[in-house]
Amino acid sequence: MAIEINNVPPTSTSSVDTGGNSRSVTNPPVDTASDKTTSQGTRTDQVSLTPTAQQLRGLEEQIANQPVVDTQKVNAVRDALANGSFEIDPNSVAGKMMSLERALSDMG
Repeated sequence: MAIEINNVPPTSTSSVDTGGNSRSVTNPPVDTASDKTTSQGTRTDQVSLTPTAQQLRGLEEQIANQPVVDTQKVNAVRDALANGSFEIDPNSVAGKMMSLERALSDMG
């Protein structure tokens, strides 16, 4: 991550990878057109979020407020296992496993 020092954007940096090879990475100049200057002469940065980013932030907050585990479902399965009424459909399990395999192979 590049850091702008004394209003001079970095143009390139050199680093050494784990194999011992030296490489140079060139960074584009930083666009400072969106920077604002206050009446005292100090710069302030402004950020505006797109409606999509705002929606994602709202969804993230909703998800963060959800419990990690559905305790009612866990208790229902626990009770069904305890009294022997929990039934496993092998065809359904196999079908879902195959769907997962297809989805994973499509990703790679």
